[in-house]
Amino acid sequence: MDKMEFQEKFWGGIFGIIAIVAAIAEAIANGISAATVFAAIKDVSGTLIVAVLLITFIKQLPRKPKNLLETLENEVEEWGKKNSPLIFKAEGYVAEQSGEYAQGFVLLQKPEDYMKLSNLTPESSMWSEYARYESKKTGKFIDMPGYKTMASSNFKIRITMKQSHFSKKERIEEILQDIISSINARYANEFEAVQIGKSLSFTVSIKSIGTDKEIQRFIELIDYIVSLVKVVM
Repeated sequence: MDKMEFQEKFWGGIFGIIAIVAAIAEAIANGISAATVFAAIKDVSGTLIVAVLLITFIKQLPRKPKNLLETLENEVEEWGKKNSPLIFKAEGYVAEQSGEYAQGFVLLQKPEDYMKLSNLTPESSMWSEYARYESKKTGKFIDMPGYKTMASSNFKIRITMKQSHFSKKERIEEILQDIISSINARYANEFEAVQIGKSLSFTVSIKSIGTDKEIQRFIELIDYIVSLVKVVM
């Protein structure tokens, strides 16, 4: 819908409502009688359709979900659970002084541990041994801002591939560039991945999340990143 059409429907509806109110007020001012009631009905019926169209129009306008933050949090947390025990939501996350990141996920140091942990659940006492932010069994993987920040402004997530099995891998620098290129090719003009200096880390720039569709695109992005990492492991 263009700006002109929006203004026509909006102001047409507003003046229609004003006309309805004026007709009712006139009927009351002239005294309630059969004649004034029928006259008011005639005047109101002529403009009521415009008011109905305005109400319908307003209901069709796109809105942010009332529980956007709750939905975003639930989707990210659920995504983390589905990808465990390869990754874990970091427990005791230590925020950096810059304050850019407030939470994160950690990745197994030894890929071969994945098969041994297939039945591991958050209720298990061993879970924290892997989920702990500074655990030797896992290493930093995805850092992201808090949910309020993600829903209110543009932000970045950081991907770190410094686990021991990555650092020992031949051509890991080239593989990292392939991962970055793959993300940029798949999500051109939507997300942008950039290497951090010469490290085995990169950031992905993301626009603020304001709809359910954008939440799903974000989940798809981080899921795709995990799929690329799985290929390397």
